[in-house]
Amino acid sequence: MQTLRTAIRCFLFGASMCFAGAAFAQSFGGAFDGIGDTSEPIQIEADSLEIVDDQNTALLTGNVSVVQGTTILKAKRIKVFYLRKNQSGQSKSGIRKIEASGKVAVRSGDNFASADKAIVDMISEVVTMRGNVFISQGNNIANGCRLTVNLKTSVSEIKPCAAASGSGSGRVKLLLDPKSRQTN
Repeated sequence: MQTLRTAIRCFLFGASMCFAGAAFAQSFGGAFDGIGDTSEPIQIEADSLEIVDDQNTALLTGNVSVVQGTTILKAKRIKVFYLRKNQSGQSKSGIRKIEASGKVAVRSGDNFASADKAIVDMISEVVTMRGNVFISQGNNIANGCRLTVNLKTSVSEIKPCAAASGSGSGRVKLLLDPKSRQTN
């Protein structure tokens, strides 16, 4: 159970870095503000939990809700792939990868991020959100089909939905409200 808690914490902490370096007029990282605060407990609820120890996985399914501080993460399914103590890997957390699926949503205050699926690769420190990516902070909005964030370099990239497939305009969409502009 301690490994599961560590896995969830690492997923959330990794995701908290997700938008910190995004190249927008506004920072969209606020959806993850409460994550990573070790003084705050993590409350996890799911319809079921399955740990397959010989495969180094833990699976939470059915209306998964993770709350830490002011941040709420919801998904239908979260799967954690962890490393054994004797396995090699550069993950400080002991987690190799986390996959969240089923309309992943994260909220803190008026900050929100969602996608169909999110993958956090703890070894390469890359977060990928795919399918109907939507990010908002107040009235500022970004839409696309794939968001990739390198946590080491804080470089973020949103890719559009392919227009050829008929499932989108083939363009990334941003709506930035000048009234919400931060002053330095």
